[in-house]
Amino acid sequence: MDLRLIEVTRIVEDPDQPRRALDEASLAGLADSIRQHGVLNPITVIPLAGIDGFRIVTGERRWRAAQIAGLFDIPCLIRESDADADSRATEQLVENLQREDLAPLDKANALKALKERLGATNKEIAQRVAISERSVGYLLDLLDLPTSIGEQIVSSPNRPADGNLTEKHARFLRQLGEEPELQERLVEKIRDEKLSSEDTNRVARALRAHPDKSDEILGSALEDLPHVIGSEDKSPFSTGRAFADILTRMLPTLGEIRVSAVSGEDLPAIEGALEGVKAAVDALLAEVRAARR
Repeated sequence: MDLRLIEVTRIVEDPDQPRRALDEASLAGLADSIRQHGVLNPITVIPLAGIDGFRIVTGERRWRAAQIAGLFDIPCLIRESDADADSRATEQLVENLQREDLAPLDKANALKALKERLGATNKEIAQRVAISERSVGYLLDLLDLPTSIGEQIVSSPNRPADGNLTEKHARFLRQLGEEPELQERLVEKIRDEKLSSEDTNRVARALRAHPDKSDEILGSALEDLPHVIGSEDKSPFSTGRAFADILTRMLPTLGEIRVSAVSGEDLPAIEGALEGVKAAVDALLAEVRAARR
């Protein structure tokens, strides 16, 4: 690839870029850095057919910040052709997945588009974009939520949620998938009471088990939840030993499944069901481990 300084006015963004929104404060901070130090990492572009210009492959934030900083030109790595659109889409997605400020819903939509374009499984997409298969599944699960909720979800790795709606909260909100009104009300409770994801799981489980007490559950403080739903537990998982025994008895059933005997058209349904089971198991494991600390 050729490295060259190109006028910012001769460069255009890619309409298929996964990023749908740019944080203005973050962009202003990057512009300040560029004023002081210049653009340290070149952006990647490809020539536009029939006109004297270029389209961005990666580096749209740097390009926009350079304009804010008043730069006339910007260092660019010029890719000769765009023969492999799938590779370009993957490269853009990988770059954006590594950025914390890309909205999780944007990540989810980009993963879905790439998955549909390639006709790939979650595992194949995970390998292509270098993240775990579990992360791919979790992100795609966000698309099951109402858009009004999905747009509120933020990335908050290794930090307290502090009232924000995170991807971990979303996993438990999905448990109320048949009740979008309850999902919206639980989101309000998360914000107002700054519920952790584990707390959200407790409330979501109570709502599923006691739908007739939704007003009391959502209106009560977390510490009062046992009194609201009653101390009796009619669940088969009322003791830890019973819980473990039931899970153990499930293993032979799973072992009897023979994927090779299933028709190809049924495989997506099985994949979706298994991903749902995996997400539920992951959530329970997280709750058990948190309780053991």
